[in-house]
Amino acid sequence: MWRWLREGRRLLPLLPASFAIVLVLAAYGFYASRGTFSFPRLMRWQVWEESNYATLAEGFRNGHLSLERGVDPKLRALPFPWDPAAREGIFYPWDTSYYNGRFYLYFTAVPVVSFYLPFRWMAGGYPPDALAAAVFAAWGFLAAVAFTRRALTHLGRPPLLPFPLWVLFIGAGNAIPFVLTQSRTYEVAIITGMAMSATWALAMLRFLEQPTGRRAAWCSLWLALAIASRPNLGVLLLTALVVLFVELRRRPDRLRVATAFAAPLAVVAVVLAAYNVARFGSPFELGVRYQLTTVSMADQRVCSLCTLPEVGRIINHSLQYVFVPPAVTSEFPFVGTVLAKLDPAVSWPTPNHGTEDIVGIGALVPLTLVGTFAAVLLALMRGRSRSAGARAALYVIGSGWLVLFSLSSCWWIVTRYSLDFLLLIVIGSVVCVEAAAVHLEAAGVRIVPLRLIAGALVCYSVAGGVLLGFVRLAEG
Repeated sequence: MWRWLREGRRLLPLLPASFAIVLVLAAYGFYASRGTFSFPRLMRWQVWEESNYATLAEGFRNGHLSLERGVDPKLRALPFPWDPAAREGIFYPWDTSYYNGRFYLYFTAVPVVSFYLPFRWMAGGYPPDALAAAVFAAWGFLAAVAFTRRALTHLGRPPLLPFPLWVLFIGAGNAIPFVLTQSRTYEVAIITGMAMSATWALAMLRFLEQPTGRRAAWCSLWLALAIASRPNLGVLLLTALVVLFVELRRRPDRLRVATAFAAPLAVVAVVLAAYNVARFGSPFELGVRYQLTTVSMADQRVCSLCTLPEVGRIINHSLQYVFVPPAVTSEFPFVGTVLAKLDPAVSWPTPNHGTEDIVGIGALVPLTLVGTFAAVLLALMRGRSRSAGARAALYVIGSGWLVLFSLSSCWWIVTRYSLDFLLLIVIGSVVCVEAAAVHLEAAGVRIVPLRLIAGALVCYSVAGGVLLGFVRLAEG
């Protein structure tokens, strides 16, 4: 009995953070289910109308890589079916890729392999996209919390803010609740990439703590899965190369560790190349060229930075990803989104298509700007910020901004895309702010004002994120 009491006292400090985690997970279920907490299974006859991912999983179960659905003979008869005018009056699944008489997804197949098929085998039906999005969002959130907690232990002092508050901030003080309220193929693919990149960040921290071959391979595996989930996350390879160079340059076993790091990346790259060859006859074709949308995608430059107008585009999009504030209204939920402002000369080439919602990460989560400034100062301090937690935070926050700028070179921007970089910048900011507080306190600076400012910004972001989640729910 006394042993149980001692164990209970030991676990008691973990209860507030655990409660905060449960609260965030419950919120994800609430938003993804649009307030019902109901995620009914999709049976075989429902998948064609409800979920492209479930339809692709059914295709996998039947031994092919295309969606399990028929093709209108009129579409087969077209000499160039990717011309939207030629498809007028013909039924086809919107925004899929059509090639050699079959429909494919130009989105990642990682959710199918990691969730839809296992769910089908265990539950006898397919999960709705809303459940998949909630599960991967929870995955990414838990990995982000684990990264933050582990990184903060390296600082050697109690956190600036209570850790449960940081948990709420990481989980709900951003656009994740808003994105979850409309879960489709797009959102599932993006949230899957977010989950994989957050897990990569945690694996990288463990590698920095002990740069062994096994931890290098584990880190590489999650990086490879992040890129497989969202190819634009390939820019994270630049961070990986920097980490390897900086961390291994003085180690005698650097060649063995680097080889262990390269192996999972190479294996996943070969699998992805084979998958693309089997579908489209090219290792580098994801299906975008054959996309059925409002324009013909053949020979379109979706993401580029080769001309002066495209330089202007990356500046315009970066500013919107960072600074566009949520709209403020007089009725519940008191906040809203605004439409992105795109340059028609270098953006989506359909003038009547309109734009989608955008909320800037710096406007909704201003602590990210404070954290980025702290990261710059920590980087300039060199040797005085050499703990594994601080180094990992610098790599992670830098990676987030790298993804943001690379994503801004593409011709379309929308809030859901921000999940590619949002969680990386958020968790990097938390650790960098905490690390900066350690240095300020050691220098004799009173950190009470910083604690008050950080607490106010965190509360603002949590309130904003929670309310944004109600925007689409309020619309019905």
